[in-house]
Amino acid sequence: MMYDLTTPIEYGVTPERAMRQIRASLLAASDWTQMPDSPLTAEQRQAWADYRQALRDFPATWVAGPVAELPDPPSVSATDVEVV
Repeated sequence: MMYDLTTPIEYGVTPERAMRQIRASLLAASDWTQMPDSPLTAEQRQAWADYRQALRDFPATWVAGPVAELPDPPSVSATDVEVV
């Protein structure tokens, strides 16, 4: 997923900080996928864990610039989840 870092989230934010803020919000938004009571199957939970690890690893591979192409989340629809 491509993110434009030239429009700062708040005044004076560098592209590096903007990228980290976006990454942090994506990690927070996917926290539920790793909870023990999550309706995801083990395979889906692992796909989300891999995605979250790719987000954590992203800053080490990113070449600072006006855009950041962060990893895409796994696609999971309501019909894909396991109801317990």
